[in-house]
Amino acid sequence: MLSVIVPFYNEEKLIKKSFLEILKALKYSKIRKYEVIFIDDGSQDKSLSIVKNLKKKNKNIKIFENKKNFGIGYNFFKGISKSKGKYLIQIPSDNSHPSKEIFKIIKFVNKDYDIVTTYYSNNVQRSYFRNIFTLFYTPFLNFIYGTKFPYFNGITLFKTHLLKKLKFNNSSFSYQIEILVYLHHKYNLNLKIIPTILKDRRKGSKAFRIKNSLLVLLSIIKIFFKSLYYRYSNFFHKRKD
Repeated sequence: MLSVIVPFYNEEKLIKKSFLEILKALKYSKIRKYEVIFIDDGSQDKSLSIVKNLKKKNKNIKIFENKKNFGIGYNFFKGISKSKGKYLIQIPSDNSHPSKEIFKIIKFVNKDYDIVTTYYSNNVQRSYFRNIFTLFYTPFLNFIYGTKFPYFNGITLFKTHLLKKLKFNNSSFSYQIEILVYLHHKYNLNLKIIPTILKDRRKGSKAFRIKNSLLVLLSIIKIFFKSLYYRYSNFFHKRKD
């Protein structure tokens, strides 16, 4: 079974479209056993009522509510704890990932990959600032963490048991960076990396607000020291799956 986590915060205009794209991708990939875990992160618009109406027509939907806004990382870890699928993926609720792009990833369910992660190939269509940021940001992270990922924040398919074993939480935008760094140094992963296309959201995104950027910076520093521990501890012990 595939667990799809969909966190949302004030997405009344896009959340239904996002769900329909997910359904199309599931249909393309012929995945019949699935659950869609919607997590309302303290929305103040009609997003939650829209999702509740969707649930009336689809028994595979689960809904969880946060009393206030906790952030995307918090919601991902909450989704892990609520998931029952053998595989897990988180899809944004802003309709930024078309069904054909989601299909490129979930078609690898039951193909024995531990992780299928992505990088965005349509850089020309993305904002100038985000392109410049990624150009320097990703190589820098790979350098300090001892990894070789082309991108850290693309949508990613995981074998759920790897995530269930995690003993940390990260509520900031750096949550997936920490997960990938940890799993990379902890296990001999069967990893697949594929290109995908993002419909860049130029308005309404919180990813580059100053407060969030500072939190990510602090998290990056913490992850760096953790990565040193992972690397040196594994130097003396053979990695096991």
